[in-house]
Amino acid sequence: MENLVSESAQRLFCLGELDGADCAADSEIQRASELGNIGDLWRARLIKADVLAARGHLEPALKYLESLQTPDDVEWYVEFMLRRGEYLGALGRCTIALQVLNEAEVRARNANILPLVAGAYLRRAFIFFAQKDYVSSEYLYRAVLGIADKIDGWYFRGNALWGIGKNLMIQGSHQEAIPWLSEALAIFEAANARLSVAMVWGELAVCQLGLGNDQAAVELNLKAADVEREAGYVHNYQVSLANIGNVYLHRRDYLTALSYYQRAISLAREIKDPVSVKKWTYNINLTYAKIRAQVDQEHPRSIAEPELLGRLCS
Repeated sequence: MENLVSESAQRLFCLGELDGADCAADSEIQRASELGNIGDLWRARLIKADVLAARGHLEPALKYLESLQTPDDVEWYVEFMLRRGEYLGALGRCTIALQVLNEAEVRARNANILPLVAGAYLRRAFIFFAQKDYVSSEYLYRAVLGIADKIDGWYFRGNALWGIGKNLMIQGSHQEAIPWLSEALAIFEAANARLSVAMVWGELAVCQLGLGNDQAAVELNLKAADVEREAGYVHNYQVSLANIGNVYLHRRDYLTALSYYQRAISLAREIKDPVSVKKWTYNINLTYAKIRAQVDQEHPRSIAEPELLGRLCS
């Protein structure tokens, strides 16, 4: 029965049952505190932070971690630092995030804890991706793939394959990306990790749109959005909404594209995600620019343009 509650919280989190994971973590925090079980206490605390981050509450997740006394045990210290680096990176504070993750990696390597080394690689790879350093990002994802062969479990292999595919996708190699993403999808489906499944659907949707298969793209994005909305996974949900907007932008259905971008930016502001706010603002401005160009083409020197744009902006 040891660690049953915290293992249940971790399993529920992987299944996308965020409410259940949160409740299980709270129960474990109380129980472990009473028993003085430091390992179980930190395991539950980290799940609690992960749930906050998954819901899009990155600042509260970071503040929650930083309100705790830093653990003395090297394993839990590295886990703590990995979360700090991840949340800082997601908030756009990439320089300090990479410093934190580099320290975590050194500690993990010195302690010869391969899963924690791989965890540092994954988080650094995602930050490099966000910084558009795709060479460094793919290199680290491939390093995780090498480590994954020495570690039991699905998590590292699935995320490494996803990361390689994501890097290929963002650089326009859509056909080449699909096998990597499909293999990751199969791993996540076998593990019943539905939030990870939804994440891969989103990347496959981008590939399908890049290949001109806009109907397949919108269907994949809608499936991903449904899972994320139901789970309360707000951060990824607003990304899926914006990706649906991209499909309608591609179709030149600008009003529908705007409606999805505006829902996405509303959520991004609600969860205080500055990186997403910046991206969706760009998409909204791009859409308005395309509307103006269309108006100019269809109604040259039309006196109706200010009225039309005013109605669109309302």
